[in-house]
Order: sequence, then structure tokens, then C-alpha cells
Amino acid sequence: MSKILYLIFLLITTNSFAQKIFRQPVARGAWQYVYPFKDTSYVLAIQHLIVDKEPANANIYFGKSGKTADKIFWKENLDMRHISGNITYEDYNNDDIKDLLIFEDTGGRGGNSYYNLYLVNPKNHTLTKVKDFDNIVNPSYNKKHKVIVSYGLTGTNYYQLYRLNKKHIPYKIGEHFDETDDLDLDKKIASILKKTIIQNHTSKR
Repeated sequence: MSKILYLIFLLITTNSFAQKIFRQPVARGAWQYVYPFKDTSYVLAIQHLIVDKEPANANIYFGKSGKTADKIFWKENLDMRHISGNITYEDYNNDDIKDLLIFEDTGGRGGNSYYNLYLVNPKNHTLTKVKDFDNIVNPSYNKKHKVIVSYGLTGTNYYQLYRLNKKHIPYKIGEHFDETDDLDLDKKIASILKKTIIQNHTSKR
């Protein structure tokens, strides 16, 4: 009797976890496959358009493709608009490895774009999501000053600087500042960083 129960448990377990997630021709939605490493058995798959009348709804899977079964490391559901050219690579943590940036949606005047950022580790074959990165509007990375620069389009266009802490969570550096005709962005960033260093040094006394 115990052997029979064990076989039933094994069958259920096998059917639950040994599944093909990637490359399902009849699976619901529009599938997009991204290969962030040289080893293309590691796959990030985006399943767009999974809910009727909700074009921004998507599932994201990251795993390792196998012949008969795929191993899924993590899965998440996001409101992510389906567009072409939604994948870009740029180093955001200054380790000289290009990270994965996935377009999420636009807001405001249509020129404000939001993204999800995944830090790429080719040695361990991992993708680490940066929490709350999708709150940063129109992000770019300034390698000279090692900061993330946000550029928001509102009634008055403005900039905000960020960095990632040790837990890979973005935090603001200084206050936001408006775009003006005579703005020297490089000098402004340098000035804010210098002021921040002085403030931190003073607060530690």
C-alpha cells in the first residue's frame, strides 16, 4: 500500500514540476524569448496578452530549458505593455556587465517611460530584479559619476539622481532640479554629489 501511495505521489510531483513552459506553440498569449547569457539554455520568457481586454498584462518566467521539462527559477506577473524593441542592455551597477532593461509602460505626456531592471550575473547565470526601479522615469546611467539619471517630462522638465544600495534598491541623491536653457548637467551632477558627500561627512561627526 505504501508503495502505491509513493508512486501516486511521484506521479503528481512529476506532473507538477516537470513541465515545458518555453516553446509551447498552443500556449495562450504572445511569447517573447530573451537569452541574457552565452548559454542559451537559460531563458527569460515574457508571455504577453494573457488576459482578454488587458493588453498590458504579462507573465515573466526565468528558467533553464530542457528537452522534456523546463526548470523555472522564478515567475512574476506584471502590467507590461507589449511593444517591439522593448529590450535593451545597459550597465546600471558599474560592474562593466550590461544589465537587462525591459520596457513596462508610458505615462504623463507620453514621453515618460518606465522600465524594469534585472542585474545580470553571467558567472552564476542569475537575473536579480531591482525593486521599485519602475518608479524611475526615463532612466539612464551616467558612468562618469556612477549615478542613475531620471528625466521627467512634466509642466517643467526635471532631473533626479539615484544610486543602488547594497540590497540593489534605488535611493535618491539630493533634490530634483529643473531643466533650464543654461543648465550644465555634468557640472550640476558633480555639484550635487559633492554636496551630498559633505552632508554625510558632517552628519557622522
